[in-house]
Amino acid sequence: MGDYVDFDMTTKDGDRVAGLCQARHDNAAVPPVWMMYVAVQSLQDALAQVALYGGDVVAERHGVFAIVRDPAGAHLALWEQRA
Repeated sequence: MGDYVDFDMTTKDGDRVAGLCQARHDNAAVPPVWMMYVAVQSLQDALAQVALYGGDVVAERHGVFAIVRDPAGAHLALWEQRA
C-alpha cells in the first residue's frame, strides 16, 4: 500500500462496495476489524440513538459518516445517504 494509500473495491459502475484502510490519521482510533456500513437517512438522528442506548462516537467525518461503538465494544459505520 505504499506510503499511505487506502484501497477501495468498486462495482463496474464505480460504486464503492468494500475497502481497506490503514490505522493512521483519521483511522487511528478504529480497531482492526471488518466493519459493516449502514445507510441512514439522518446521521445526526442516528448518532442521537447511539448516545441514547449507551454507545460512543469513535469518529465523525464531513457530517455524513461516523464510526460508532456499542456498549459491548462492537464497531459499526453509519453513512448518511443524500439524494
